Amino acid sequence: MQETARPFWEATGDTDALQQFLKDHGCDGVEAVVVTMRLLNTDLVEAQRAFFAAPCRDAERRFHDHALGLLEEAAGTDD
Repeated sequence: MQETARPFWEATGDTDALQQFLKDHGCDGVEAVVVTMRLLNTDLVEAQRAFFAAPCRDAERRFHDHALGLLEEAAGTDD
């Protein structure tokens, strides 16, 4: 997927458009973050930021935030 997306990324340089391209081509989740990390030549944190900030990744972002909230609640009840 990285090589398929590379020409698109090089032509646009737009991380939101890249995420839409990846999503349109069935590249989601961890795979999309790894592809983003490699194409942007950046670290995991920046790649995750680009992934979760993209409008087309709203469902993933909401799921992630909900799951983290549940984990925080569970951690708080074990005190």
